[in-house]
Amino acid sequence: MKQLKKLALASAVAALSLGGTAMAEEVIRFATWDSDESLAIQQEIAKRFEAANPGVKVQVEPYADGYDKKLIAAFGAGSPPDVMYMWNYPKYYKSLMPLDELMARDAEAMNLSDIPAGLINTTRIDGDAYGMPAGFTTHVVFYNKDMFAAAGVEEPSENWTWAELREKAARFRDKENKVYGYAVEAKPDPFDYEQFFWSNGTRFIAEDGSAVDGYMNSDEAVEVLSMFADMAKNEEAVVIGIGDNSSGSALFKGSKLAMYQSAMWSKSGIEEAGINYGVATLPSFGDKPIHSSIGASAMSIAKDTKNAELAWKFVKFFSSPEAVKLRTNDLPIRTSVAKELNMTTDPTFKPFFDILKVSDRESNAFLKHENWGKIQTNLERAIEATMIEKGNAKKHLDEAVKRSKRHLN
Repeated sequence: MKQLKKLALASAVAALSLGGTAMAEEVIRFATWDSDESLAIQQEIAKRFEAANPGVKVQVEPYADGYDKKLIAAFGAGSPPDVMYMWNYPKYYKSLMPLDELMARDAEAMNLSDIPAGLINTTRIDGDAYGMPAGFTTHVVFYNKDMFAAAGVEEPSENWTWAELREKAARFRDKENKVYGYAVEAKPDPFDYEQFFWSNGTRFIAEDGSAVDGYMNSDEAVEVLSMFADMAKNEEAVVIGIGDNSSGSALFKGSKLAMYQSAMWSKSGIEEAGINYGVATLPSFGDKPIHSSIGASAMSIAKDTKNAELAWKFVKFFSSPEAVKLRTNDLPIRTSVAKELNMTTDPTFKPFFDILKVSDRESNAFLKHENWGKIQTNLERAIEATMIEKGNAKKHLDEAVKRSKRHLN
């Protein structure tokens, strides 16, 4: 309750300082990495907040591609924005305000039960939430309906497995025309790649961040990496990220790839390319429950903001149904909004929400250890070596674990 008492005291002092005088304009600074139409949406949300709160000005600061550099400089100079977009909590959380007490205080008014717990969990460090979700994506498999029809291959079912995906992928092999059923990454983003480990019953690192041995190189981990290597070796998939192969996105948009695993950020480009596509959830490893990585943006508050209560009020507005509906470039964080917009039944959106429901059991490795960036480099080398050799997953993962142990102390 200490944080709440500080907020109350700050509000009381502010009220006293304004007594008997004309109300001065209150300004809060909001830093965002968005640009173009996404920035325009943020600015519209800020205008609506100002209209609902006379005497308040939201100063939107578009840091764009220089986001991290500008944010670090602002914190270093002791003048951070009051509110900011956030995802890299291990890097910034010591400079951010924990929000659990505020969320608990306003849970009913905010209808927090309408926001999936898995989204809020993406902001947690040592159990404390440092952000309020703003937008998200889960991962899915896009597939080319026309290619499936031409090859006489049945489209993916709602509860398909990796074995089924492999069987379908093999039927699209056409080396002469460079057509493939699926693509596997030699240099994947580990943030997203961990979803395959989770779905096979393991993870990169222990939940408490204490060990990688028995996790990163577990039998389940070896099975995942070996499966992708076998897909490449058996020509069920093309390996991307090495040599001169095009990206998975380019291959799919060029009708050279029947299935493409990606996320919401690929959807508009696929539509612009004119592909007649469908969307399926990630496959399962047999009867094990699937789990997707969650890419989520969130709103955080600087620990040293001079107007914490107003900053929190803006964050709450940002997650209100009104603001969520404006954010057309993101999937809505509120279940009620998703239902109202028919996204939970539209077959091109439904898989994103279906897998979100079962993706609240795990959190990403980078949230569990301050040296994860160094450990991750070893894992990346193991994945790449396995995909180049199309085998030897156990050897390469064991080597990654051995090289990583010194970073755990």
